[in-house]
Amino acid sequence: MNEIWQALANEAETAAEQLAVGATALGRASYAERGYYSQGFFALSVGLERSCKLILVLDHAVREGSFPCERTLRRFGHDLSQLLDAADAVAARLQLPEDERLPRSPIHEGIVTTLSNFATNVTRYYNLDVLTGAPGVEEREDPIVEWIRRVTQPVLERHYTERAERRHLSRAAALDEIAGPYTVVRFFTEDGTSIDSLAAASMRSAETEFARRWERMYVLQLARFLGSLLGELAFRGTATQEIPHLSEFFGIFRNSDQYFRERKTWSIRGR
Repeated sequence: MNEIWQALANEAETAAEQLAVGATALGRASYAERGYYSQGFFALSVGLERSCKLILVLDHAVREGSFPCERTLRRFGHDLSQLLDAADAVAARLQLPEDERLPRSPIHEGIVTTLSNFATNVTRYYNLDVLTGAPGVEEREDPIVEWIRRVTQPVLERHYTERAERRHLSRAAALDEIAGPYTVVRFFTEDGTSIDSLAAASMRSAETEFARRWERMYVLQLARFLGSLLGELAFRGTATQEIPHLSEFFGIFRNSDQYFRERKTWSIRGR
């Protein structure tokens, strides 16, 4: 096993597992457990960036017969929007079918914009910037609040049905009637709105749980695109380069949208 082969395999494994870790963490995030948001943002931003840069490295190797210099990747920095656009340009040049191209719905764009702001340090240290009075912090948005605005709310607007809402309202009212008089609730939503009743807490939890399934699907659709493109490049590159079967690392993402919504815990090892 040569050094190049090992480097490619290691990078692909790292990128794919970070995407899986991020999808798992976001599924657990809520107003009561906010740390999972940051865990998800860190993992997903790393997974997307490294996957895209690996695609650009492989594309250069397939076209030129050698790997690019460091400056080729450095010019992108951590800008996930530019990196994903560059990856999609590779897919276009390879004439991949439309269902294997970068998904670009408004919700996908919201995911990419939020994670790109986080990756480029615009919002990554938001809390510390608030505490230290960093210049321009008043013009920035908490990344968790940005996620709710750009991703969660559009998901609910598109997928939250009246039937699901009625079911959740009925459950919240019943819970409040039974336990409300004996329960003190003191929580805040991600944007700081007070939650002071059992009914409100139950509804917020139900909406969040509903949204997370769809959010995970949209996130993993991005992972599916990257895995598919990496597999295609690795296949084409084997004629001139010793390249591992990178699609194996991303195999778990080659699944249906329904599977993305239903499975809560993700790892490229299948656990």
